[in-house]
Amino acid sequence: MLISAALLEISDVSIILPLLPSIAGLCIGDLRPHSMRSLIFNAADVRRVVDHSLAAETQALKTVRDLKTGLLVKQPVSAPAVLLAYDHGVYLMSNGQPRDILIGERSFVAYAKGCDPFLDPDWRARSRELAGDDDFGVVLPWAHDLKALIDAGAQTVVLNLQDGSVEIAAA
Repeated sequence: MLISAALLEISDVSIILPLLPSIAGLCIGDLRPHSMRSLIFNAADVRRVVDHSLAAETQALKTVRDLKTGLLVKQPVSAPAVLLAYDHGVYLMSNGQPRDILIGERSFVAYAKGCDPFLDPDWRARSRELAGDDDFGVVLPWAHDLKALIDAGAQTVVLNLQDGSVEIAAA
């Protein structure tokens, strides 16, 4: 990863992406130092998210914090990406445009295990336990990496959150 003087820049897709709140303007909840939390996703659901991102005409812009002005600015995403989000549950969705509409205005998303508001009665508590108290959305330019894991036979995709970073794993 390269960090320019003014904005967060991601050169090569990596397996670990530090999410530095002072740089990206985004953070993942209240992650405590050295506490790892694992988000577990069904690989078939993640495949749909990834396939949509890879086939999309364009990628949605990402929001980063300009270090000189402190303002949030929009920036292009250079590689097919997925969005890791926490609001009404914790989920992955395609960053591809146009969106992968499921019904009405709702996009298809892959919910983390225990964090689906449509299936899990304790989704709110589980989401808070895994991702903290604050809503967030982080663009991860990992569509190709996730596809490779799934194509290699992964049945689940695991995103480990620790010390403000995200790491991809598979099972």
